[in-house]
Amino acid sequence: MTELFKSEWVKPVTQNVLWICQLPRSGGTLLLRLLDSHPQIHCYPSVFGFADKDRIWPEKQRILNSKNVLEDIFSYMNMEKFHLVGMKKQSSNMAQELYPIYFNGKWYREIFNSFLAGDTPRDYFNAFFTAVFNGWRNNQNLYGSKKYVVGQMTLRKPELYEQNFINFKQVYPNGKMVFMIRKPDDWLASAINLRSSTPFSQDPFEAVDYYKIIFRQALAMAEQDHLIVFRFEDLILNSSKIMMMLADRVGIKWNELLLEPTFNGAPFFQNSSFEVKKKDSIDPDVIGRGKQLGKTVLKLIDKEMLELYQHMLQYVSGCD
Repeated sequence: MTELFKSEWVKPVTQNVLWICQLPRSGGTLLLRLLDSHPQIHCYPSVFGFADKDRIWPEKQRILNSKNVLEDIFSYMNMEKFHLVGMKKQSSNMAQELYPIYFNGKWYREIFNSFLAGDTPRDYFNAFFTAVFNGWRNNQNLYGSKKYVVGQMTLRKPELYEQNFINFKQVYPNGKMVFMIRKPDDWLASAINLRSSTPFSQDPFEAVDYYKIIFRQALAMAEQDHLIVFRFEDLILNSSKIMMMLADRVGIKWNELLLEPTFNGAPFFQNSSFEVKKKDSIDPDVIGRGKQLGKTVLKLIDKEMLELYQHMLQYVSGCD
């Protein structure tokens, strides 16, 4: 039986975006999942990625020149591919839970066309997010007074990080960006241990190059106060304090749900590049992975990564 679409049932999604924009293997998935059930948040279930070869935020003119925005800009983010198949985290060495997705592609397209209110880039994004979150039929957190759409993305080409920021701000000038940093040795141990596809290989030298390119651009943005920066280790060991700080910085109300990782309200297990015992809570054992690295790699960290990391520490919010 075909479900009927009624516009009066649709909840418009026109809020600003809170973008988790740090390097992969730095706690982005955990942060996204901690925000998932908050009543003022629309949590985008997959990664932000747009329909071009680099998956970056589209330039304003590219949106305006498009004859079919759903295909030209948003096709990669269409959740129809997950309908009845489900969704699970791919970039993990652990077996991941499969979460059911019921998505009505017909509703998605009808809602987009019905709720497109103008021809600015923001109008197109508002219509898209309205279509996604309402077309997602088993979305457990659609209603209520919302403040943000939250999502994360990983860049294939790290040299485009600053351009990605510029494009994002063209659409969401009042959007927020979170950049979480992890101790270089722990980050590198996690990055090179991951068997799944990443923007870099399992070669530590390539991973370090990726780290340096993004950190240099992120530092320029942090210096201009464009990023909310905090440490991965603080989130793990002082989660209440960090999540309270983040809630205050972005203007959402404190809620104990910010301490429970979930996907669409269901418990979410950690996303680790190590094969460890599954936990549906914050796992303190993720700290200290860098101890397994050899002397050559540790020297590489001291030479190429440590200074950038220490420089970024001066912009950190949260614990001392």
